[in-house]
Amino acid sequence: MLHLSLAAVDRGDARLREQVPPDHPMWVGTGVELTRPLEVDLKATEVGDGVLVRGTLATTVRQACRRCLEPVEQEVSEHVDLLFARPMEGEDVADDGEVYPLPPRGDDVDLTDAVREQVLLQVPQFTLCREECRGLCPQCGTNLNDGACECVPEQASSPWDALKNVEFEHDD
Repeated sequence: MLHLSLAAVDRGDARLREQVPPDHPMWVGTGVELTRPLEVDLKATEVGDGVLVRGTLATTVRQACRRCLEPVEQEVSEHVDLLFARPMEGEDVADDGEVYPLPPRGDDVDLTDAVREQVLLQVPQFTLCREECRGLCPQCGTNLNDGACECVPEQASSPWDALKNVEFEHDD
């Protein structure tokens, strides 16, 4: 899955259209929950000594609202440009971040890591169910979007509170 044939790229542009299921092992440990398969539509072109892979990645992810923790589904759709090249002598392409390494030998390139990375970069770090979300009560945990809770608001402490306990001598 998500393998690109270098022999096909040598003969001309190669197309890769696949669906990656939400339960695919590539998502394990990422903290991302897909609610529909990842649609992969890529075209690979030979450029010099490398391969340029362009196309779109689209799916829907489920995350918790950062204020009330209710599940929120969001579309993730992104155009990607991925460059795969063989490292020059003494160069480590894997540390570059912009260029992915081509295997030294073999007839295909595994795009799994690059695709996973691109999807994870597009998933919003913080999600809100709606802009006016009121969140959770910090004392009892009630979802304040569903209504008010019975908690009595705590009085904020003041740096002057320590002076309330000071006893002064009175001259009577």
